[in-house]
Amino acid sequence: MKKVTIALATIALCSACFGGTDNVPKVSSEQEAAAAQAAAAQAQPHTAQATSTCAFTFTSGSDNTFLQYCVTANGNIAQLATPFAREYIAVGTVGEGYGICDTTNSSFYFDYADFGDSGNWGPATVVSHDQRTVKIVRTTSDGNWTLTQTITRPEETQTVKVTMALRNNTSSDRLAFLLRYADVDVSGTFINNFDATLVSAFGWDSFGSNTPPFGLMMQNVASNSTTTLRAIPFAQNVGEPPNPCVPGAHLVFGPVLGTDGAIVMSYDGTIQKGRTKTAALTYRGM
Repeated sequence: MKKVTIALATIALCSACFGGTDNVPKVSSEQEAAAAQAAAAQAQPHTAQATSTCAFTFTSGSDNTFLQYCVTANGNIAQLATPFAREYIAVGTVGEGYGICDTTNSSFYFDYADFGDSGNWGPATVVSHDQRTVKIVRTTSDGNWTLTQTITRPEETQTVKVTMALRNNTSSDRLAFLLRYADVDVSGTFINNFDATLVSAFGWDSFGSNTPPFGLMMQNVASNSTTTLRAIPFAQNVGEPPNPCVPGAHLVFGPVLGTDGAIVMSYDGTIQKGRTKTAALTYRGM
């Protein structure tokens, strides 16, 4: 617990060196939020590989047990609806994906769907897929890292599980950040509430408000071991994604109410040369 608290404080202090959250205007209306998302996405780099187009769609259940989500060819979750077909990601600008920071040389790699990509990835390869699972492998263009994503719906649950295995292909040990990010727009609305706990980050609207009382949670489910990365979940006060090497630039200690935000699961750890470490999380409706 103490180590996680120190790590969060370090992320927050480091982000202050890059401007922190003070210069971020608060978005207070649906129209402002939609425009801000579009502008932020347009400002990000995009290559021909970046996409929010669904390549694989998975559907199960009905009413309270309904779950539908889709995965792009690059391993982004570009649409997620649960329960009662309430949508959380395919609203306005689609933002969901992954980022890596190699702290050894400050290199970073990311793919955030409509919010762009870093342009230094090789093509993604689909290793396998069936009615519940898709497995996608992608190597950075410098050959230093290989990310294997396994996205699945565990049997008899209304959750989406994302397992990310990061391999260090270099000849030296390296400290890395591995991020999962989602621009959560609860039940089709941009203005929501955000917070985080020791194991999860989430966006929601309260029962009794003038918005639909639903939410989406990102929860770390990896067991602590020598082969897993340490997880630090947090909420952002903006919908746009983080720079993988400055993950806490828009971190907020919640709850933050009535704004367009996002949720992030930041993993970190040293990955030995030629070895792989994993991270695992779930998306679950609230």
